[in-house]
Amino acid sequence: MPTPSSHTQAKPATSALPGEALLRQIAANIDVMLWSWDPRAGRITYTNPAFEKFWGLSAEALADTPWMWLEYVDMGERERVLKLQTSSSPRTEDYRVRRPSGEVARLSQRALPMCGPSGELLRIIHLATNITWQVDTSKQLRVEIDKRQDSEAKYRAVVENVSEGILVTAAGRILYANPKALEFTALDEETAKSRPFIEFIYPDDRAMVLDRHMRRSRGEVVDNHYQFRVQHADSPLRWLEISAVAFEWEGQPATLNFLTDVTAKRQTEQDMRKALAHERELSELKSRFVAVASHEFRTPLAAILSSVELLDAYGASFPAEERRELLGQIKTAVARMTGMVEQVLLTSRLELGTFKFEAKPLAVPEWLVRMMAEFELGNRQGERVSLTCNGLDAPRAADQQLLRHVVVNLLGNALKYSDPDTPVTFEVSGVGDYLHLRISDQGIGIPEADLPHLFGSFHRGTNVGNIAGTGIGLHIVKECVDLHQGTIEVSSQPGKGSTFTVQLLAPLV
Repeated sequence: MPTPSSHTQAKPATSALPGEALLRQIAANIDVMLWSWDPRAGRITYTNPAFEKFWGLSAEALADTPWMWLEYVDMGERERVLKLQTSSSPRTEDYRVRRPSGEVARLSQRALPMCGPSGELLRIIHLATNITWQVDTSKQLRVEIDKRQDSEAKYRAVVENVSEGILVTAAGRILYANPKALEFTALDEETAKSRPFIEFIYPDDRAMVLDRHMRRSRGEVVDNHYQFRVQHADSPLRWLEISAVAFEWEGQPATLNFLTDVTAKRQTEQDMRKALAHERELSELKSRFVAVASHEFRTPLAAILSSVELLDAYGASFPAEERRELLGQIKTAVARMTGMVEQVLLTSRLELGTFKFEAKPLAVPEWLVRMMAEFELGNRQGERVSLTCNGLDAPRAADQQLLRHVVVNLLGNALKYSDPDTPVTFEVSGVGDYLHLRISDQGIGIPEADLPHLFGSFHRGTNVGNIAGTGIGLHIVKECVDLHQGTIEVSSQPGKGSTFTVQLLAPLV
């Protein structure tokens, strides 16, 4: 590198510049590197202690090679640093150096020209500051800022894309809600932050949620996981599971809430419970059916067997009248068994949903007359029934098959569970779009404990004693009434009889 001419020895200037003594005194007591360059002599005339400490060189050491320390400047920056040394105008440069010890540093150097009264350049004072730590700190700070910004960006990306809702609440209000939380509650951010959080919860669950929040705020031990409902635009209700923990948000006590949509999970659990309950019900029905069938089938089978045995052993010698009587008993027993099997099959069809409601125009009075004639042929006590009709002049839309099952079963029960010398009343009336049926008897009645189970399959009253029956009839009645879009009510007292009131949708046609 070309260098200015140098002298063999650095000597004090022959005449001190005004204020130079003060300058040297100050220079000796500052941490900034300071040296004086004499442009006329082309040498360094003074180096302060800070310069000598940093470089391990003094003005005397630099007498022969005043530019030796510039060898330590980074190669790419030496040219502008050299120009700085002889600058006749104030300038500042930053540059990189490698100290004699091998340590890399960065300096900020300023050149201050000093001129005489006539304007001639007398000295150039150089001040250099080691700014390595500032650069490193700035870089580190920039790195930390970048890291933090990157971390915050990643954090925000995670928070805004997780499948869980995240809420920050304080003093009953929402301070922050991620997109998933807003989706769960069907809210926009402005609405969510403008109203108390409790308002978004389904009214029936608010007391429970508020109680847990208050207990937690008092420091009580509260289960952090629980479920509640929220109103939602896409569905009547949505179930959320919340996990809440206390923490600080911007220096204030707050609650961090994690929300999970468990609507589908609860529906699945509910469906499973229904399936299990249905399975248990089917198991109970099976058990009751076996018990009823084994009991009810035994009597007609015994009658059939005894009649067949008598005919087999003595049939040839029996008078014709006795043979007809035995054959009649067999037919009656078979008919009874057939009726029970038909009821079981009908129950199965109703429960499987294969039995459909088909309304057609029906002249109710004429149909009742025919139906009662058929009923009396199959039930000897049918003559005990007194039928009255009212408001049935015009045809109505009704399902004859469903209506028949309702009437036959209710009348059969009324006759079966009442004394042969007591009447059974059957009242039929048309009111508006509905057909009203009212069947009353003076029989054994129904115990209050049996009323809740009255329309269940294979359920029989606890007071029926030895009266034959399968416990299916009223279940069939209820299913048929439901299919006919109607209702059924019963009022009864043990020993005083029962009254069944049925209302079926049967508009005028």
